[in-house]
Amino acid sequence: MNVVETYGLMKTFGGKTAVDHFDMHVSQGDIYGFVGRNGAGKTTVMRMLSGLAEPTGGEVRVFGTAPREAGTARRIGVLIEAPGLYGSMSAQDNLMLKALALGLVDPKAKVRDLLEFTGLGAVGKKKTKHFSMGMKQRLGLALALLGDPDLLLLDEPLNGLDPEGAREIRQLIMQLNDQRGITVVISSHVLEQLGKMATRYGVIREGRMVREITAAEVDQECSDFLQVEAANPTLAFAVLQERFPGLRFQSMPNGAIRAFGDVDAGTVGAALNEQGIAVSGLYAHKRDLEEFFVEMMGAEYRG
Repeated sequence: MNVVETYGLMKTFGGKTAVDHFDMHVSQGDIYGFVGRNGAGKTTVMRMLSGLAEPTGGEVRVFGTAPREAGTARRIGVLIEAPGLYGSMSAQDNLMLKALALGLVDPKAKVRDLLEFTGLGAVGKKKTKHFSMGMKQRLGLALALLGDPDLLLLDEPLNGLDPEGAREIRQLIMQLNDQRGITVVISSHVLEQLGKMATRYGVIREGRMVREITAAEVDQECSDFLQVEAANPTLAFAVLQERFPGLRFQSMPNGAIRAFGDVDAGTVGAALNEQGIAVSGLYAHKRDLEEFFVEMMGAEYRG
């Protein structure tokens, strides 16, 4: 079941297209990593998913209805850009203000539980203007959780955090997903942390969805490989498949062959030479998560 679906989603600002025929699918229980360089349209999409912005064209469906529907809006928790905090008020009072606005039953107990859950129990009465960036992000997450949402939309919640702070926020998100069954859509430039929690990914480039892919598919495509460049690629491919049935081979558009698995370069080269196939290139390649996504996001990406 898809919790979020968009069809041909469009958003223009003053004649400039920020989101262009954008299709997105988020399944129930996903931690959906939303990836793209700055200016690609991530925040604009998130605002339309949450009902904070109206699409210029296309359609957004969240739990099967428009996100602004009363019953749907209550099921969505949102942290987009910086959390809206009143600096002169304590963390507890910021949460109470929203809890009362939502009409929650026993708001004091709910606020107390969320402060504890996000690790802010000891500083609940401290004014938020004195909070660190990590503490503000934790409080923003607590605000998004008021009302017990079924879907969390988190736009760059790891932005500006040190590695320890990013790890703590990641662990909270995974706990919410695992223990409470909350579906999460999270955009982030911190690919290392994103790669440790996302179950699926969507890659946006210049307002368009480039690709949606599962974490398992990403792991497969990021596998280390041996690249083989031979004089007769078609024959070389057939020989390698027959000689090494335990390996996975991929033929590239430029004629190169990639071998995945526990492979020895010398053994592969010798097998081709035995068949009279000249080898012009043979090298091991290690591909990490960042390289994989940068290729799809475009060369101008800066994480």
